[in-house]
Amino acid sequence: MNRTAGPVARIAADSRPVLVFTVVLTVAVALASFALSFASLRDAALWGRVPEPIAFLVPVVIDASVLVYGLVALVLRARGSSSAWAWTLMLGFTVVSIGANAAHAYDVGPELRTVVGVVLVALAPLSVLTSTHALASLVVAHAPAVEPETVTLPEPSPALVQAEQVRAAEQPAAIVPPAVEAAPEPVAAPSEPLPAPVTEPASGPAPVLAPVRSSSRGSRPRAAAGQSMLPGLDLPGVTA
Repeated sequence: MNRTAGPVARIAADSRPVLVFTVVLTVAVALASFALSFASLRDAALWGRVPEPIAFLVPVVIDASVLVYGLVALVLRARGSSSAWAWTLMLGFTVVSIGANAAHAYDVGPELRTVVGVVLVALAPLSVLTSTHALASLVVAHAPAVEPETVTLPEPSPALVQAEQVRAAEQPAAIVPPAVEAAPEPVAAPSEPLPAPVTEPASGPAPVLAPVRSSSRGSRPRAAAGQSMLPGLDLPGVTA
């Protein structure tokens, strides 16, 4: 008897039980790691001349910073922002924690103990600075880009469109009068040049001859004869 192979039952990776179980295991691993690292980092803090009553704060600063930067990196990646700096800080504090735990377990010499203690103490203010920056990047939201407002006009109803079409069909078509051609402007005939006026030479006054007096009477007839020959010389007071 042949059997048809049915669908194989598999665990859905995105199911809620899988996510809850993964979160619980992650928290358990983090707590166990923190408990194991706590004692080593506390003893290594004494190498940096940290007072014993507050030496437990050093492992809190180192291991808690690793968790903070890991969560910040996940949030920034989900937002689509750059998370390289958060991953870098997380990796740096992890390396410091590993080195301090290894130095404490190996029981290094006094010189190396001093170096490890100084590094652990110096990371405290750096952790405050970077943690504050991480908190600001999560809490403060970016200003949204201002987009120009688009005004959408309401679409006319089909009944209104149909009424406008009926009204346009009922109205008579506008009569356009034929175009009237403009009469051509009369062309002015070329004017003939007028003849120049003839100017007569101006005649000056006739010369006046003074009477010729002679001591001899015999010369008077000649003068009278000459005077009578010239026109315009009949002047009063002139005797021949």
